[in-house]
Amino acid sequence: MGAQTFIYCIGAAKAGTSWLFDVLYHHAGCYFPAVKEMHYWDVLEKGTGAHFRAQSEARLKWLEKRRAEVSDPEVNAYQDRSMADIRAWLDTFDGKTRDDDAYLDFLGRGRPGARVIGDFTPSYALLEAGSFRAMAGVMEKVRFIFLMRDPVERVWSHVRMDAGEGGAELARAKFDDFLNGGEHNIARRSNYRRTLNKLLSVIPREHLFVDYYERLFRQETIDRLMDFLGLERVRPDFGKQINRSAPVALDPARRAAARALLAPQYNFVSTFMGGLPAEWTERQVMA
Repeated sequence: MGAQTFIYCIGAAKAGTSWLFDVLYHHAGCYFPAVKEMHYWDVLEKGTGAHFRAQSEARLKWLEKRRAEVSDPEVNAYQDRSMADIRAWLDTFDGKTRDDDAYLDFLGRGRPGARVIGDFTPSYALLEAGSFRAMAGVMEKVRFIFLMRDPVERVWSHVRMDAGEGGAELARAKFDDFLNGGEHNIARRSNYRRTLNKLLSVIPREHLFVDYYERLFRQETIDRLMDFLGLERVRPDFGKQINRSAPVALDPARRAAARALLAPQYNFVSTFMGGLPAEWTERQVMA
């Protein structure tokens, strides 16, 4: 087997990373644990091991509950693997000790047939350049993926996800809080300029695949990504929905206010990519 490619999908959150993980999880040339987000590098940088372990334990309990409620054999098999992989990862990583060899072995280093392995953790978008440098050095061939979604739409999807069962009223309240300088995690996740500038200060541009959520669900985009990763081209299920936020409309006044607040991100993407995608500019006209 030739040298493996190690990939990091570092976001953006609510920009199709879960769907893309599902595509690569089922690709014959890839190997990924059923744990999508490893949180190895962000926990090490930020010292949030206790939170990481608490979240993992909560995920285990949720899966155990769902396992008892669902009788679909295929779903049950994935649930069982997910729970086994979470337990194995908790045994591997104590939330504070850096051990890149154990990390890589868990993720499939040297696994026969796995040309691509890696780590899909969107919160890595918030890391500092030093962490990106360390990440890029774990194996000989390391590549990064970053997906950008229309900034206003990304925020709106994020607050709807966070609102959960609180519904439209809570989502709009959280959106208003964002407009007024709150919701700091959501605001940081919206800073494409920061992420890309820090990342590209330590890796070559040709080691980064960057594209738009709005164009992810197209065969030509997936073909380019497979070529970038050195994988056989596949035809994924573009209609498959994963982690979809509740469908609630964003009113024109809030949309316009958010567009003004996020103008630096639109300007950066326009310069970085040589213009904005039509899917973004059409919404501006509509607003």
